Amino acid sequence: MGNMSADAKAFIRKQRVSFGAVEFGSKMLPLLTAAGMMSYMMEDTDISGYAARVIMISGLAAALLAAFFISPVIDRTRKKSGRSKSWIYTGIILVAVSTLMSVYVPHAAAKIEIVYVGIVFCVWCFGVRLLLCPADALLAGMAQNAAERTNLASVKGFAGGLAVICAGWMAGGLTAPGLHGTDGGRKYVMVFTAVILISMLLGSAFLKETYLPPVPDGQRMSLKEYGEDLKAFFKDRYFWLLLLYGGILMFGTSVFSTLSGGHAHWILGEPENAALVKVITYGVPLAAYLAVPFLAGKMTKRQCAVLGTAVYAGACLLMLISIKVLPVYYLALIVAELGNGFLWAMLWAMEPDVFDHVDHLTGRARAVFPLTVISAAIAAGAGFAGVVRQSLTVFAANLGSPAGTAAQMSGRNSFMVFGFILIPLAVCGVLAFVLRFYKLDVEFPEIRRDLDRRYAGEENPTGYGTKTI
Repeated sequence: MGNMSADAKAFIRKQRVSFGAVEFGSKMLPLLTAAGMMSYMMEDTDISGYAARVIMISGLAAALLAAFFISPVIDRTRKKSGRSKSWIYTGIILVAVSTLMSVYVPHAAAKIEIVYVGIVFCVWCFGVRLLLCPADALLAGMAQNAAERTNLASVKGFAGGLAVICAGWMAGGLTAPGLHGTDGGRKYVMVFTAVILISMLLGSAFLKETYLPPVPDGQRMSLKEYGEDLKAFFKDRYFWLLLLYGGILMFGTSVFSTLSGGHAHWILGEPENAALVKVITYGVPLAAYLAVPFLAGKMTKRQCAVLGTAVYAGACLLMLISIKVLPVYYLALIVAELGNGFLWAMLWAMEPDVFDHVDHLTGRARAVFPLTVISAAIAAGAGFAGVVRQSLTVFAANLGSPAGTAAQMSGRNSFMVFGFILIPLAVCGVLAFVLRFYKLDVEFPEIRRDLDRRYAGEENPTGYGTKTI
């Protein structure tokens, strides 16, 4: 920001704070309220554990599918009118209404109760998606300045990590009767939902959507146009790279987290300093996100992503060493969280460049629509990782039990090593191979100049668009 005017610098700082506030609230909301809401809704109902899981999976899937189909409409209205905050406000209303509906579940036939709980949870999930998508679209194309997009990716990671820390502290500390106790958690959910929604409402009020390339007047809003939007992205090689990147990254980090978290005692024994582990797990990623803008000023985004891949692979190797040298376990955690932060921040920073690339080729850039596709790829990676983790855990448990022989226990530990360390290590190799084909850093300056000429009427000398809301 060295060459910008004081007004431009103040505007950018306000954008970062506002975006961070919205991102913080959007992460806190599901972490603090989702489980509690489902718990008290099923408290006095005749719903089995299997039915509850079906409700949650079905509701989440339906909400994601609805968000996918409505995302082109969000983009069209956003680019026609220059506004998307109405969708954020709609999400706030849906979350508030569904939370109020969850307080009382009508006592009727079991099937009616299941349907009611499913509808409430689906509406809640859909409202959360409407909160997330337009806010993420700020990062994915609303800021024309490429360097500022990387800074916003850092803000996104930092705010999300801070939300996880705060959620863990609040969920553990604020459990007094009447708040999270005698009423089944209803007051707990209502209080935190209200506080979070108010903070997100205030944060979104200060967000300014800058640089919104308009949809050409001759371009219609028909199903055919939606199909062309979908086709345009899936024909772009860089968009496929993002899908592979996101899905593989989520798979690898999810498998590795099983080792470093709940199953660490299978290999290393229970770490003696649990507080130190928590500090590393929660604090190091925040430092990594803060370091991203400094690295991005010296390296290309592909180089930063490759660096994160190398760091994460080093963490896997250190985890292997820690089997024999226990203190190395803590170093492995630090290195893993650093690599984790670099990799996710680079995914978020690459997204807007890829969307610009599609806009350069087709004139139909979208922000919310492709984000829903990338979210689906990441969710698929998480789901596949869950299946792999469960399969490895069950298989390893059959190799030996706590009362088994030393040979059985050794066999189980060795299997856990191969399952939960070497799989992420292989994933790092695949990520490095995928990143070899990401050459948009070289092409982007010419793409940016072309888009600047195309939308010259929308811009001002500070490098940001004049159309704001």
